[in-house]
Amino acid sequence: MRTKWKMLIAIAAVVVIVAVAVVLINLRPAEQAAQPEPSAETGMVAGTLGFPVSKINIGEGGTKTAADGRTPIGYNGSCDSAAQAAANYTPLLVDVNLETWETQKETLNSLAVPGPWLEQTLLPFSVIADAKAQGNQLKSFAGGWMEQSNVKAGGLYRTVSCEPKKTAVVQVFFGALGVSDSLPQGYFGTRTMELTWKEDWKISNAVTGVNDSDLVSRLKDKGPTGGLGVPPTGKIPPLDEQILARYFEDLSKEGWVEYANATR
Repeated sequence: MRTKWKMLIAIAAVVVIVAVAVVLINLRPAEQAAQPEPSAETGMVAGTLGFPVSKINIGEGGTKTAADGRTPIGYNGSCDSAAQAAANYTPLLVDVNLETWETQKETLNSLAVPGPWLEQTLLPFSVIADAKAQGNQLKSFAGGWMEQSNVKAGGLYRTVSCEPKKTAVVQVFFGALGVSDSLPQGYFGTRTMELTWKEDWKISNAVTGVNDSDLVSRLKDKGPTGGLGVPPTGKIPPLDEQILARYFEDLSKEGWVEYANATR
């Protein structure tokens, strides 16, 4: 009985933010907030959604690959590379796959500066993995996925602060699929992480929803997140002006930039 109770708590911890956001987003009028202006100094041009488009790509910036065989590591320490690292590290903070969790956990640990944030990040996912190991039947899709991110589908980042080869705080807006009673449910969300330079960019803090006051105090806001407010389709829809208006209602677009290879 205790194991089942822990499992329910862990699953709730993974999905409760999305569930609450669905309600809030459905109550918002779908109005388009003011678009940020591209900076003439950076040479960026506006993309189809009005955000400046960076020259950096998701999936690039590293010189080698982490233990999971897919996460790029080995950055040059520039602020652009911090934005690339944040995009490439986001799946480690979002994804939940019942079959590959141990490899993901190993990779995250190798890229993390230990601290309370790491324990808070790992706990709900570890409890879910333990529940599976004990024979509990958990809903999943497409080979063990409970949450599967697609950073290109969101394709936005905001550099809150950065000092090359020292520290950076970056927010990444991503798309994802989450388990539901029928088809996987598409949604969009934001992951905020602090990166510290230790011969490479390492995650030294992240917004987890628990005791985040220090990191959150440095942000304009936590960034847009929530469900789409429509029945599950099994797909993440292309980000368009209507969806963007729903997610950014009452939130600042200032500082958000598109990755060069964002899906549009």
